[in-house]
Amino acid sequence: MSVFFITGVDSHIGKTYATGYLAKHLLENGVNVITQKLIETGCKGNIAEDIITHRHIMQIPLQYVDHQYVSCPFVFRAAAPPYMAASLENIPLYPARITVATQQLRLQYEMVLLETSGGIMTPLTESLLTIDYIAEQGHPVVLVTSATLESINHTLLALQAIAQRGLTLHAVIYNQYQHSAATVDTDELTPDQVLQNEQLYKESFDTHRVRNTLLKNTRLYLQQYLKQHHPDTFWVELPYISFSSQISHYLKPEVEKKNVISHPAYSIEKYAQEIADNTLYAESLYKKIAKR
Repeated sequence: MSVFFITGVDSHIGKTYATGYLAKHLLENGVNVITQKLIETGCKGNIAEDIITHRHIMQIPLQYVDHQYVSCPFVFRAAAPPYMAASLENIPLYPARITVATQQLRLQYEMVLLETSGGIMTPLTESLLTIDYIAEQGHPVVLVTSATLESINHTLLALQAIAQRGLTLHAVIYNQYQHSAATVDTDELTPDQVLQNEQLYKESFDTHRVRNTLLKNTRLYLQQYLKQHHPDTFWVELPYISFSSQISHYLKPEVEKKNVISHPAYSIEKYAQEIADNTLYAESLYKKIAKR
Protein backbone atom coordinates (compact mmCIF):
# COMPACT_ATOMS: atom_id res chain seq x y z
CA MET A 1 0.00 0.00 0.00
CA SER A 2 1.48 3.34 -1.07
CA VAL A 3 1.07 7.05 -0.42
CA PHE A 4 2.37 9.76 -2.74
CA PHE A 5 2.51 13.45 -1.84
CA ILE A 6 1.43 15.58 -4.80
CA THR A 7 2.84 19.04 -4.15
CA GLY A 8 3.74 22.07 -6.26
CA VAL A 9 6.24 24.86 -6.70
CA ASP A 10 3.44 27.42 -6.17
CA SER A 11 -0.32 27.85 -5.87
CA HIS A 12 -2.44 27.48 -9.06
CA ILE A 13 0.27 25.34 -10.65
CA GLY A 14 -1.97 22.37 -11.54
CA LYS A 15 -1.72 20.05 -8.51
CA THR A 16 -5.44 19.31 -8.43
CA TYR A 17 -5.63 18.40 -12.12
CA ALA A 18 -2.44 16.34 -11.91
CA THR A 19 -3.75 14.46 -8.87
CA GLY A 20 -7.15 13.73 -10.38
CA TYR A 21 -5.80 12.78 -13.80
CA LEU A 22 -3.15 10.47 -12.35
CA ALA A 23 -5.77 8.82 -10.16
CA LYS A 24 -8.02 8.36 -13.19
CA HIS A 25 -5.34 6.40 -15.05
CA LEU A 26 -4.35 4.39 -12.01
CA LEU A 27 -7.99 3.30 -11.72
CA GLU A 28 -7.96 2.33 -15.39
CA ASN A 29 -4.82 0.27 -14.73
CA GLY A 30 -6.52 -1.71 -11.98
CA VAL A 31 -5.24 0.12 -8.90
CA ASN A 32 -7.74 0.75 -6.09
CA VAL A 33 -6.73 4.40 -5.60
CA ILE A 34 -8.17 7.34 -3.67
CA THR A 35 -7.13 10.97 -3.48
CA GLN A 36 -6.78 13.01 -0.33
CA LYS A 37 -6.41 16.75 0.24
CA LEU A 38 -4.11 17.83 3.05
CA ILE A 39 -6.09 20.98 3.91
CA GLU A 40 -8.58 22.98 1.84
CA THR A 41 -8.82 26.76 2.10
CA GLY A 42 -11.02 29.21 0.21
CA CYS A 43 -13.82 26.63 0.07
CA LYS A 44 -17.50 27.61 0.01
CA GLY A 45 -18.95 24.18 0.81
CA ASN A 46 -18.32 21.52 3.43
CA ILE A 47 -16.59 19.05 1.11
CA ALA A 48 -13.25 20.20 -0.29
CA GLU A 49 -13.67 21.62 -3.79
CA ASP A 50 -10.41 20.00 -4.90
CA ILE A 51 -11.76 16.59 -3.85
CA ILE A 52 -14.88 17.25 -5.93
CA THR A 53 -12.63 18.12 -8.89
CA HIS A 54 -10.63 14.92 -8.35
CA ARG A 55 -13.78 12.81 -8.50
CA HIS A 56 -14.96 14.67 -11.62
CA ILE A 57 -11.71 13.95 -13.43
CA MET A 58 -11.66 10.36 -12.13
CA GLN A 59 -15.24 10.02 -13.44
CA ILE A 60 -16.55 8.61 -10.17
CA PRO A 61 -19.08 10.02 -7.66
CA LEU A 62 -18.14 11.40 -4.28
CA GLN A 63 -17.11 8.52 -2.04
CA TYR A 64 -18.11 7.58 1.51
CA VAL A 65 -14.72 8.84 2.76
CA ASP A 66 -15.51 12.23 1.16
CA HIS A 67 -18.84 12.59 2.92
CA GLN A 68 -17.19 11.54 6.20
CA TYR A 69 -14.42 14.16 5.73
CA VAL A 70 -11.70 11.52 5.80
CA SER A 71 -10.37 12.55 2.39
CA CYS A 72 -10.02 16.12 3.68
CA PRO A 73 -10.41 16.62 7.45
CA PHE A 74 -9.86 20.39 7.42
CA VAL A 75 -11.95 22.65 5.17
CA PHE A 76 -11.79 26.43 5.67
CA ARG A 77 -13.63 29.27 3.95
CA ALA A 78 -10.86 31.86 4.05
CA ALA A 79 -8.53 31.90 1.03
CA ALA A 80 -5.39 32.10 3.14
CA PRO A 81 -2.49 29.90 4.30
CA PRO A 82 -3.87 27.00 6.40
CA TYR A 83 -2.70 28.24 9.80
CA MET A 84 -4.18 31.68 9.09
CA ALA A 85 -7.48 30.29 7.76
CA ALA A 86 -7.78 28.07 10.86
CA SER A 87 -7.11 31.06 13.12
CA LEU A 88 -9.76 33.18 11.39
CA GLU A 89 -12.37 30.48 12.04
CA ASN A 90 -11.00 29.72 15.53
CA ILE A 91 -10.56 26.04 14.67
CA PRO A 92 -7.50 24.16 16.00
CA LEU A 93 -5.46 22.62 13.19
CA TYR A 94 -3.88 19.35 14.29
CA PRO A 95 -1.58 17.74 11.67
CA ALA A 96 -1.94 14.42 13.53
CA ARG A 97 -5.59 14.33 12.45
CA ILE A 98 -4.45 14.42 8.79
CA THR A 99 -2.04 11.56 9.47
CA VAL A 100 -4.81 9.45 11.03
CA ALA A 101 -7.04 10.16 8.00
CA THR A 102 -4.29 8.96 5.66
CA GLN A 103 -3.90 5.78 7.71
CA GLN A 104 -7.65 5.19 7.51
CA LEU A 105 -7.52 5.53 3.72
CA ARG A 106 -4.54 3.17 3.50
CA LEU A 107 -6.61 0.48 5.21
CA GLN A 108 -9.24 0.72 2.46
CA TYR A 109 -7.22 1.49 -0.69
CA GLU A 110 -4.07 0.24 -2.38
CA MET A 111 -2.85 3.77 -3.04
CA VAL A 112 -3.44 7.28 -1.69
CA LEU A 113 -2.55 10.40 -3.69
CA LEU A 114 -2.25 13.16 -1.09
CA GLU A 115 -2.45 16.65 -2.57
CA THR A 116 -0.93 19.41 -0.47
CA SER A 117 -2.30 22.90 0.01
CA GLY A 118 -0.39 25.65 -1.78
CA GLY A 119 3.31 25.30 -2.53
CA ILE A 120 5.79 22.95 -0.90
CA MET A 121 6.93 25.62 1.58
CA THR A 122 3.42 26.75 2.59
CA PRO A 123 3.02 26.96 6.40
CA LEU A 124 0.49 24.49 7.82
CA THR A 125 0.86 25.84 11.33
CA GLU A 126 2.98 28.67 12.68
CA SER A 127 5.81 26.21 13.31
CA LEU A 128 5.29 23.54 10.63
CA LEU A 129 5.88 23.94 6.89
CA THR A 130 4.31 21.62 4.31
CA ILE A 131 7.74 20.20 3.47
CA ASP A 132 8.36 19.49 7.17
CA TYR A 133 5.14 17.49 7.34
CA ILE A 134 6.15 15.61 4.18
CA ALA A 135 9.53 14.83 5.75
CA GLU A 136 7.88 13.57 8.94
CA GLN A 137 5.65 11.17 6.98
CA GLY A 138 8.40 9.95 4.65
CA HIS A 139 6.22 9.28 1.61
CA PRO A 140 7.65 9.89 -1.89
CA VAL A 141 7.07 13.27 -3.50
CA VAL A 142 5.58 14.19 -6.87
CA LEU A 143 6.33 17.83 -7.69
CA VAL A 144 4.10 19.75 -10.10
CA THR A 145 5.56 22.68 -12.03
CA SER A 146 4.67 24.73 -15.10
CA ALA A 147 6.08 27.21 -17.61
CA THR A 148 5.76 30.67 -16.10
CA LEU A 149 8.22 33.51 -15.81
CA GLU A 150 9.46 32.30 -12.41
CA SER A 151 9.07 28.54 -12.95
CA ILE A 152 12.76 27.71 -13.18
CA ASN A 153 13.57 29.71 -10.05
CA HIS A 154 10.67 28.25 -8.03
CA THR A 155 11.29 24.70 -9.24
CA LEU A 156 15.02 24.72 -8.48
CA LEU A 157 14.35 26.12 -5.00
CA ALA A 158 11.80 23.35 -4.40
CA LEU A 159 14.15 20.66 -5.71
CA GLN A 160 16.97 21.90 -3.49
CA ALA A 161 14.69 21.96 -0.44
CA ILE A 162 13.61 18.38 -1.22
CA ALA A 163 17.24 17.26 -1.60
CA GLN A 164 18.33 18.99 1.62
CA ARG A 165 15.70 17.11 3.61
CA GLY A 166 16.61 13.79 2.01
CA LEU A 167 13.12 13.24 0.54
CA THR A 168 12.40 10.79 -2.24
CA LEU A 169 11.54 12.73 -5.40
CA HIS A 170 9.52 10.24 -7.41
CA ALA A 171 8.43 12.48 -10.30
CA VAL A 172 8.19 15.99 -11.65
CA ILE A 173 4.93 16.66 -13.52
CA TYR A 174 5.20 19.41 -16.13
CA ASN A 175 1.91 21.23 -16.60
CA GLN A 176 1.96 22.95 -19.99
CA TYR A 177 -1.13 25.02 -19.26
CA GLN A 178 -0.28 28.57 -18.27
CA HIS A 179 -2.55 30.35 -15.79
CA SER A 180 -4.87 32.95 -17.28
CA ALA A 181 -2.84 35.73 -15.62
CA ALA A 182 -0.06 34.91 -18.07
CA THR A 183 -2.29 35.33 -21.13
CA VAL A 184 -3.56 38.40 -22.95
CA ASP A 185 -7.05 39.49 -23.98
CA THR A 186 -6.43 38.39 -27.56
CA ASP A 187 -7.10 34.83 -26.42
CA GLU A 188 -10.78 35.77 -26.13
CA LEU A 189 -11.01 37.07 -29.72
CA THR A 190 -11.88 35.13 -32.86
CA PRO A 191 -9.17 34.61 -35.51
CA ASP A 192 -11.05 36.98 -37.86
CA GLN A 193 -11.06 39.76 -35.28
CA VAL A 194 -7.33 39.36 -34.76
CA LEU A 195 -6.51 39.21 -38.48
CA GLN A 196 -8.47 42.37 -39.22
CA ASN A 197 -6.47 44.42 -36.73
CA GLU A 198 -2.74 44.70 -37.40
CA GLN A 199 -1.88 45.64 -33.80
CA LEU A 200 -3.92 42.77 -32.38
CA TYR A 201 -2.36 40.38 -34.88
CA LYS A 202 1.16 41.44 -33.86
CA GLU A 203 0.29 41.18 -30.17
CA SER A 204 -1.25 37.74 -30.65
CA PHE A 205 1.72 36.52 -32.70
CA ASP A 206 4.25 37.81 -30.15
CA THR A 207 2.34 36.32 -27.25
CA HIS A 208 2.14 32.94 -28.95
CA ARG A 209 5.85 33.01 -29.82
CA VAL A 210 6.93 33.96 -26.29
CA ARG A 211 4.62 31.39 -24.73
CA ASN A 212 5.90 28.55 -26.90
CA THR A 213 9.52 29.57 -26.32
CA LEU A 214 8.88 29.63 -22.57
CA LEU A 215 7.29 26.19 -22.67
CA LYS A 216 10.10 24.59 -24.67
CA ASN A 217 13.05 26.24 -22.94
CA THR A 218 11.70 25.78 -19.42
CA ARG A 219 11.05 22.10 -20.15
CA LEU A 220 14.53 21.57 -21.55
CA TYR A 221 16.30 23.41 -18.72
CA LEU A 222 14.46 21.51 -15.98
CA GLN A 223 14.88 18.16 -17.74
CA GLN A 224 18.64 18.69 -17.97
CA TYR A 225 18.76 19.71 -14.30
CA LEU A 226 16.91 16.53 -13.30
CA LYS A 227 19.20 14.40 -15.44
CA GLN A 228 22.18 15.80 -13.58
CA HIS A 229 20.85 15.99 -10.02
CA HIS A 230 17.88 13.56 -9.88
CA PRO A 231 18.53 10.95 -12.58
CA ASP A 232 16.04 8.41 -11.17
CA THR A 233 13.15 10.88 -11.10
CA PHE A 234 10.34 10.55 -13.67
CA TRP A 235 9.65 13.53 -15.93
CA VAL A 236 5.91 13.47 -16.68
CA GLU A 237 3.93 15.61 -19.15
CA LEU A 238 0.43 16.68 -18.05
CA PRO A 239 -2.11 17.32 -20.82
CA TYR A 240 -4.24 20.45 -20.79
CA ILE A 241 -7.49 19.59 -18.99
CA SER A 242 -10.70 21.58 -19.47
CA PHE A 243 -14.31 21.06 -18.37
CA SER A 244 -17.33 21.33 -20.64
CA SER A 245 -20.61 20.64 -18.87
CA GLN A 246 -20.09 17.25 -17.21
CA ILE A 247 -17.37 16.15 -19.63
CA SER A 248 -13.62 16.53 -19.20
CA HIS A 249 -11.46 17.19 -22.27
CA TYR A 250 -7.76 16.38 -22.45
CA LEU A 251 -5.38 17.96 -24.95
CA LYS A 252 -2.23 15.88 -25.29
CA PRO A 253 1.06 17.75 -24.85
CA GLU A 254 3.23 18.35 -27.87
CA VAL A 255 6.80 17.50 -26.94
CA GLU A 256 9.33 18.86 -29.40
CA LYS A 257 11.73 16.19 -30.63
CA LYS A 258 15.30 17.39 -30.80
CA ASN A 259 18.68 15.73 -30.74
CA VAL A 260 19.47 17.09 -27.28
CA ILE A 261 20.39 15.30 -24.08
CA SER A 262 17.41 15.70 -21.74
CA HIS A 263 15.56 13.70 -19.12
CA PRO A 264 13.32 10.98 -20.67
CA ALA A 265 9.71 12.21 -20.84
CA TYR A 266 6.71 10.10 -19.84
CA SER A 267 3.09 10.74 -20.66
CA ILE A 268 1.02 10.69 -17.48
CA GLU A 269 -0.75 7.60 -18.84
CA LYS A 270 2.56 5.72 -19.13
CA TYR A 271 3.63 7.01 -15.72
CA ALA A 272 0.40 5.70 -14.17
CA GLN A 273 0.99 2.34 -15.82
CA GLU A 274 4.51 2.17 -14.35
CA ILE A 275 3.16 2.88 -10.86
CA ALA A 276 0.31 0.42 -11.34
CA ASP A 277 2.61 -2.39 -12.46
CA ASN A 278 4.84 -1.91 -9.42
CA THR A 279 1.93 -1.55 -7.01
CA LEU A 280 0.00 -4.56 -8.25
CA TYR A 281 3.14 -6.69 -8.30
CA ALA A 282 3.99 -5.65 -4.73
CA GLU A 283 0.41 -6.35 -3.62
CA SER A 284 0.38 -9.82 -5.19
CA LEU A 285 3.79 -10.58 -3.68
CA TYR A 286 2.61 -9.40 -0.25
CA LYS A 287 -0.49 -11.60 -0.48
CA LYS A 288 1.61 -14.63 -1.45
CA ILE A 289 3.92 -14.07 1.52
CA ALA A 290 0.97 -13.52 3.86
CA LYS A 291 -0.53 -16.87 2.86
CA ARG A 292 2.62 -18.77 3.85
